[in-house]
Amino acid sequence: MKTFSLLGYTVYVAMTDKEVEDIPYSCPDRIWMFAFDTETDTKIDMSKRDASNIDIMHDRPFLLQFGFNDTVYVIDLRIEGITIPTVLNVFDELRMRATLALAHNIKFDINMLYNIGYSEEFENACDTMSIARLALESKSEREGGYSMALKPLASRLLGSSYADAGKAIDAALRDIWTTKIKDLATLLKPYGIKRNQILITLKDVTGSMDEYTEEVQKIWYNWNITSRVSYADVKPELIWQYGAVDVILVLEIAKLLLPVVKDKDQMGVLKREMALIMPLVRMERTGYTVDKQYLIRCKQALIFEINQIKDRNFRIAGAHINPSQHQAIKDMLLDKYGYDLASTDKNKMHILIQTDTSMPEKVKEYLENVIYLRTLEKWIATYLNPMLYKLNSTGDTKVYTMYNPNGAVSGRFTSNFQQFPKNGIYSKLGDFELFHPRRMFTVDKNYPELAYIDYSQIELRLQAEYTHYVTGGYGDINMLRAYMPFRCHTNEDGVWIEDDTGNEWKGVDLHTQSTCNAFPDVDVNSPEFKKLRYIGKRVNFALIYGASLKKVQEAVSDADPDTVAKLYNGFHSRFKDVATYGNWVTRQWVRTGGYATNLLGRRYYINDSKDVYKLNNYLIQGSAADMIKLVIIRIDKMLKDGGYKTKLQGCIHDEICVCVAEGEHDVIYKIQHLMEHTVKTFVPVVAEIEVTTTTWADKHEE
Repeated sequence: MKTFSLLGYTVYVAMTDKEVEDIPYSCPDRIWMFAFDTETDTKIDMSKRDASNIDIMHDRPFLLQFGFNDTVYVIDLRIEGITIPTVLNVFDELRMRATLALAHNIKFDINMLYNIGYSEEFENACDTMSIARLALESKSEREGGYSMALKPLASRLLGSSYADAGKAIDAALRDIWTTKIKDLATLLKPYGIKRNQILITLKDVTGSMDEYTEEVQKIWYNWNITSRVSYADVKPELIWQYGAVDVILVLEIAKLLLPVVKDKDQMGVLKREMALIMPLVRMERTGYTVDKQYLIRCKQALIFEINQIKDRNFRIAGAHINPSQHQAIKDMLLDKYGYDLASTDKNKMHILIQTDTSMPEKVKEYLENVIYLRTLEKWIATYLNPMLYKLNSTGDTKVYTMYNPNGAVSGRFTSNFQQFPKNGIYSKLGDFELFHPRRMFTVDKNYPELAYIDYSQIELRLQAEYTHYVTGGYGDINMLRAYMPFRCHTNEDGVWIEDDTGNEWKGVDLHTQSTCNAFPDVDVNSPEFKKLRYIGKRVNFALIYGASLKKVQEAVSDADPDTVAKLYNGFHSRFKDVATYGNWVTRQWVRTGGYATNLLGRRYYINDSKDVYKLNNYLIQGSAADMIKLVIIRIDKMLKDGGYKTKLQGCIHDEICVCVAEGEHDVIYKIQHLMEHTVKTFVPVVAEIEVTTTTWADKHEE
């Protein structure tokens, strides 16, 4: 074996199958913390360097590294004579000796191992991201908290000696990328074209390579594929060291933070996070079937719409101005219409359009078009192009995502599949749907039905639950009565009667209540009330976490600020104990010396008193998140133990997505039961079923 020292560890690089086979003989029979990592052939677009290139089903590891105590082993699967079955057998033997099998973002590495034939259950899997979330202050990176990325986290926790661990690889990747750019420049030079010219063309979502010659198009398309860089392109000695560092960082973070998790009485929560890992791996590997032809048609329709709206704005402005050219838009409006636009920010333009009575009609039309164009372009860039790229690059009919249970401070899942709008986008030129992101997801040929079991208003129900809890059972009577016959009795006919009013109790929608309170003179059956309730629903979700009126108005910027203010005040006057809950949270933070605990035992630590208001959010969102996590664990067990072919497909916010196998429709009701009864609450938890045999967008009530 090759051997070198690194950060106080001894690193061994196996060069033959025999050396791999001999590894277990030099290892202890019991291992406390066994850390592992993989390096993969993921193709990186160096112009972006983001995670969108990762494909958990098609990428493959070329390096597997693992370690414990003060030793790390690196195995390069590209070395002639080293066989994958031998490597996986040795890995499994050592993993089974361990109490904890640790990795950072562990599901990715498990998926990579599965892609090369590993099939064992990781019953001892533990993610150092989960450990870090539970040990460190509940503060997002954006607000000055810790990054959950491995090397930034390690460098901040462990000191400067770990800060440069990834710089050598980054430099090597940049060198490879620079060479590839120079190669492209050489190929394009005879045609008088530069890379930046093409990038400017394609930056506009309506831009096309059709304006270049066939030869230039061919050069660009070929280069665009071959220019993507992989860690596998880096010199072996460099990547061996890089891989070893990742294992060392995982071990050092775990050694430092696991005692903190224990001291904070969070080991129970950590065990729940550990139990969640394998169910999520199975869920991620189910994937989403996509209608590629639908995507192609919609992209053509959106581009046509964009060009038509740009022509309209050209007639108003007398020039072609890109929606992203902020200063050019301001200058044109001032020169041509004498209108001094304060800001080109979308939310602020919405408010101006709603409130500025001095705005000329042509300016209003132009700004509405700018907002619409940005939306169209965003939908192409966010939903269409990434999906088409994934389908084209893999040749698969499915796309796959990862669900990060540690992405949000509250414990909520994060995923690039969390943001698909519930509604499609309609043409301004005619009453027809241009594109519906959820319509691209269809049923799988092996699973004729998709089911979506959604928690009904779970966050508002938990807000009601907390008002009952913090007032010692008194509770916010209006909020609780929205969901249950609180302080009611039944008469001789079995009808629920309110104790204080003598009126018949009827569960009233909370959003309807607050809207009625704000606009008592508007008929609840009128279109105007329906519109106000829609705005009120958005206001309610923004304010239950303690947001100020100004913040809520910014969040609901496309509505009239006065309307938002009335709805905001209407909510608070109707549900007074929401403020009581906020005061209780602050007292808990003071009493405990810096933390509050959600309904399922997760603690959130806050150091600065000015940030305590965030706990209002964390307790509610975090309770919902931990409830869903526990439900996923139990659903996964039920499906496995019952021998079902039905599979969990995803978790979108408060909704569990299920691929239902032929003849297994009744399993939907078992999942619903688990969702409603896994966690005992005073306020009833309700899960509603929707199904489809076509696309996600077509789901309907069961």
